[in-house]
Formats: sequence, C-alpha cells, structure tokens
Amino acid sequence: MESQSRLPLNTVNGSRLPQPSKLRPPSKLKPPTMLATKRPISPADDAPAVPKAPAAKKAKVEIMKAQAKAPNKRRSIVSSKLGKKVVPPVSRGIAVSRASVTRSAVSKAPPATTRAPTARAATSRVVPTTKTTVAKRGAPLSSTARSTTNNVSKPGGKRPAWDVKGRLEDMETMFREAMSGNSELQGQMDSNNSRLAQLEAINAQLEGTVQQKEVLNTRGQEEISALEKKLRESRDELDDSVRRFNHEIEDLKFIKSTLERQRDTLDGELSASKQECSGLKSTVASLSSAQAGLNAELGATKLNLDQALQAGRIKDETISELRGIIANHEATIGDQESQIREHETRRRILHNTIQELKGNIRVFCRVRPLLGDELLGNDGEIQHMTFPDPDHKVLELDKTGDSTLNESTVSRKASASQTTHYDFQFDRVFEPDSKQSCVFEEISQLVQSALDGYNVCIFAYGQTGSGKTFTMEGRGENEPENAGMIPRAVEQIFKNASDLEDKGWKYEMQASFLEIYNETIRDLLGSGKEDLKHEIKMVPNVNDVNVTNLTYINVNSPKQVSNLLSKAAQNRAVAETKCNERSSRSHSVFRLKLTGTNTITSEGSIGTLNLIDLAGSERLKESKSEGARLKETQAINKSLSNLGNVIMALANKEPHIPYRNSKLTYLLQNSLGGNSKTLMFVNVSPKEECFNETLCSLRFATKVNQCQIGTATKKVK
Repeated sequence: MESQSRLPLNTVNGSRLPQPSKLRPPSKLKPPTMLATKRPISPADDAPAVPKAPAAKKAKVEIMKAQAKAPNKRRSIVSSKLGKKVVPPVSRGIAVSRASVTRSAVSKAPPATTRAPTARAATSRVVPTTKTTVAKRGAPLSSTARSTTNNVSKPGGKRPAWDVKGRLEDMETMFREAMSGNSELQGQMDSNNSRLAQLEAINAQLEGTVQQKEVLNTRGQEEISALEKKLRESRDELDDSVRRFNHEIEDLKFIKSTLERQRDTLDGELSASKQECSGLKSTVASLSSAQAGLNAELGATKLNLDQALQAGRIKDETISELRGIIANHEATIGDQESQIREHETRRRILHNTIQELKGNIRVFCRVRPLLGDELLGNDGEIQHMTFPDPDHKVLELDKTGDSTLNESTVSRKASASQTTHYDFQFDRVFEPDSKQSCVFEEISQLVQSALDGYNVCIFAYGQTGSGKTFTMEGRGENEPENAGMIPRAVEQIFKNASDLEDKGWKYEMQASFLEIYNETIRDLLGSGKEDLKHEIKMVPNVNDVNVTNLTYINVNSPKQVSNLLSKAAQNRAVAETKCNERSSRSHSVFRLKLTGTNTITSEGSIGTLNLIDLAGSERLKESKSEGARLKETQAINKSLSNLGNVIMALANKEPHIPYRNSKLTYLLQNSLGGNSKTLMFVNVSPKEECFNETLCSLRFATKVNQCQIGTATKKVK
C-alpha cells in the first residue's frame, strides 16, 4: 500500500499509476519460478521416478528406457511474460545407478526456508550440484556414483545386484522428495502468475493513459501550431507595417531634403536676381548713352544696305547671263557626245573597211630563233633564210643540191652551184628576233573587231617545233614579256571594254576551251568525265556553231582567263615524236564570246574571238610515228588536208564547201566561210634539216593568203 501511495495520480480515473521510468520492462522481470523460490532445487528433484512395479526386471527395463529418452525430453522454464505455467526442472529419465544423489550432497544443500536472492543465484546454485551428481545421459555410471548409492541404501556399502527391492525403495524416496519440491514450485508459480496478471493490468491501464495523453498531446500540438501560425501572421503584418512606415519616413525625409535644396536654390536665385537688377540698372544707363551712337550707325548702315542691294541686282543679272551660257555649253557638250558616238560608229566602219582592204584572210609568217644546240656551228645565223624586204613582207629560202622541188611563187635556179631559191610574200613576216609584243601589235586591230561585233579567227599553222604554242599561249605567267597572243588579246579586250563603258557599252564575256584529238572533241575546262559526248551543232536563226556538253565560263578579269589557260594546258594531249620531245597531238580552240549592249543608243553586238593552235603539220615520213602516235599523226594530217580542201574550195568559189569532212573545218566554218575576219600564223623552223616541211608550210600559207572569202558582216542583237 505504501508503494501505491507514492504513485502519481491518474487524471482520468483518479487512481495511482506507477511512474513509467520506474517500471521494469517485461524483459527484465524475474522469472516467476525464481521469485517464489524458498529453497534451491535439491539434487533429488532430478532423480527419475521410481516405478511402482515390484518386479525387478520391470524396474530395470524402465530405467533403460529413461536413459534412452533423457537427451530429448528436458524442459525449460516458460517465460512469465507469456502467462504460461512454469514447469520445474524435473529429471526425465536421467540414468542413475541405484541412487542419483548421495546423502552427503543432500545434507549439504541449503535449508528449504532459505530464500534465494534471485533466480540467477538460485539457478547457479542448483545447476552445479546437478552437474556433479547427475551422470550424463546414456553414459555408464562412474565408480564414485556407485559407491555413493551404496552408502545411501546400505550403511555398510552398496546394495548388491540382487537387492532390487532396496533399490526400488531408494527410488521411491527420491520420487517423493521430487514431488514435494514440485508442489512448492507450483505454489511459487501460482504466486508469480497472479503477480504477472496484476502487472499486466497495470500495463494495460498505463497504455490507456498513454493513449489519452497522446491524444491530448496531439490536440495541444495542433493548438500550438495554430497559435504559432497566428503569431507568424501577426509578425508578418507587423513587419509589413514597419517597412511601410519606414518607406514613408524615407519619402518624407527625401521630400524634406528636396524642399530644403529648393529653398537654398531660390535663396541663391533671389540674391542673384537682386544683383542682376542692380547691374541692369547700370546697363540701362549705359545703353541709353550708347543709343545715340547706334542711331548714327544705323543711318550709315541703311546707306550701305542700299548700295549692297544695288550690287546684288547687278550680280543676279550676271548669274542669269552665266546660266544661259552654261545651258549653251551643256547643249554643245550633248552635241559633242552624240558626235563622239557617231565618230565611234564611223571608226568601227572605217576600221572594218581597213581590215577588209587588208584582206579577209591575212597570213603572217613567223620564224622562230635557233635554240640550244642549234646555235653550234653556224654562229647563231640561219644560213638558208634571208629577209630582204624592209617592209617585212618577203621571206627567201635557199636550198643547195635538191632542185626537184616545186615553187609556189617565184623560183630561180643557179646552175653552177645547184642552189634552189624560193621567194614567199605574206602580209607580214616576223624575223627570229621579233618579240611577242611586236607580233601582237599587228593583230591588235583585228582583236578590236571582236568587240565591234565580228567573228575573228586567229590560228597558228606549222610543223612540230616551229613555235605555234609559244606564239599563241606564250611561256610562263612570271614572264609577261613572253605572253602569247591569247592572254594579250584577252587583256586588250578587257581594257577596251572598260574604256567603252564611258560611251555606254557594257560587255558580257563567256569563255570555252576544247581540243580535237583523233577527230574527237574533248573539253579542256570540264571535270574530266570521258562519258560525255560532244557534238557540233548549228544554232538555228543565228547561224552560229555550238558544241554540246561543253563547259562555258563567264569571265570578268584577265587573271581568270589566265587560270583557265593553265588548266587547259594541263589537260591537253601532248607526246614525244622524232620532231619534238613535247609535241601537241591535237588542235586546241579557245573561244571568247563577247555580247555588248549600249545603254545610251540601245545598240547591241555579238562577237566571237577564236584563237586556235593547230597540231603539228609534219608528214608521216618525217615524224616517224608508231603505234598510238601513228594514229594521231594520220588524224592530224587528215584534218589539215581537209582544211586545205576547204580553203581551195573557197578560193575557187565552188558551190559546195566540204566543211563536214573533219571536226576542225566543221567547227571553223563561220570563221572561214565569209562571215569572219581570219588571220593565219604560219610558223616555220629555222633548222635546215626541216627545209622540206618548212617549204610545205609556206606553200600552204601562200594558198590561204590568195583565198578571198568575201566581206565579213557585223552581228547585232
């Protein structure tokens, strides 16, 4: 009761509850058996029950069965928390011979009235005694155990084997002692069970109280949260009010400072105004004195103004007169510009007339200089060629020994020395020391005709190694003095086109470059695809020649054309022959189409410049070609032969001109057939061993020079 009075009062039902901190958890409660123990378990408690059968044989059988079942039938004390009855540690068939516990062990056990302090202490006392007095299950008894049994049953020694009755009496005695111990343990267990029930009731009561407290705690936490929320809202409102008031205070302070500054400014302005007023008063006084002087000056100024107005009227009259003069000058300038345009038109007509007077097909002969080993043995002079004409129009050849050659113009034979003399006359003969610039000067007027709207054709003819490619294309971009006719002609065209822009002319230029190799057209500016087929077609209603699938490039500068020439030179077919280590094995044709428009006079023109480098014209027996070179030579000679046939047909005024016999003549039919201005370079070699080929080339050039193809017509849009 005293312990219950110290417990706190339960606020729910008014009862006293044990404090949670002082309650012992169920896991730490003492086992019920040990709480009610008044004495330790005696060794006799583990002794096997004595069979009631009087027969010794039956008792022996029961003892053996108990020994066999003993390891699997030991029980443990049931936890008091589960509320089960506690089973005392009763022996289950422990094998003990005659007596399980000696009398000395029984006498040494603590009295029954002595209470064990704890369950662990009681167990620690009982277990060692059991271990020392009880034999292992299924093991034979030791000699000490046998002697102890004999001492209990028989004062003078152990019972003999035939004394079965005595043994049974000893076992009954041990069983009675175990039963008495079990009754005591049963009482202790009942007491502990009641105590456990009481504790469980208290625990249930505490659990209900805890739940109520948790509900109250939850409600309290909710109220606290609501109050804290209201507190935070109040604080937020307070902070907002404080911030608002602070802003208002700052605004008021700023307004105050602004007003103070304005006041100071107004004070300063007031003082300045006062000073200014005083100054103005003094100024007014001085101005009043100065007004008289200004009035005098005003009279003088009016006089000057009248004089200036009179002078202005005179200048206006002069300006009007000058404007009339300027108008007259502008009219004169317009007339002169129109006269300039008319003069340009007349210049074109006169230029064309001059070119016609010079001949539709003009022939220039050029002899290349001796090179390398050719200079040895002749002191650098060409022995079999002479240039007697100061106008540079005659070339003479002398050959010793062979007098069977035919002449084309004039021939003289010296019978004494057997020397054959040949004279050839052309429009211009260039000696070996002639420069590229000198040669181009002669054809520059012809190039101008292309800008004027005419078809112009310039081609180089001659044997391999005579300088055709050098004449037409030149040598090296880094040597401007050796530039050929093609780059020089392009440069002149761009220069003249730029000059004509002041007269209203604008030109569009389109370039193409092809070669005719073995009667097949190849695009030298294309991508190199050989599956493209190129054919020559006549454009209807225009009377112009067009090549299908050919690359046409719009050019805007001479540099661009130079790059195209370099690309074409890399793609052109060349090979080594007996006449030259790098011989052109195809005819190359560079075409530049010029389309001009005059924005002032609305005139238009379409001209074409054809610059052609023919393949080597040497005969097959001279070139000594074999294999692929033989086929190339045959194709070249065939096309040049057809060129000669076309020229002869034109010279004889034949009704049918065989242009279609070769790709070369078919492509050049507009350049040879009367609607073009044509110039032919015949290039000859200075080597005496090439005399026969030189003679053939000169004879062919003479035939061309004698050909009249008619008057060229201008092409207009």
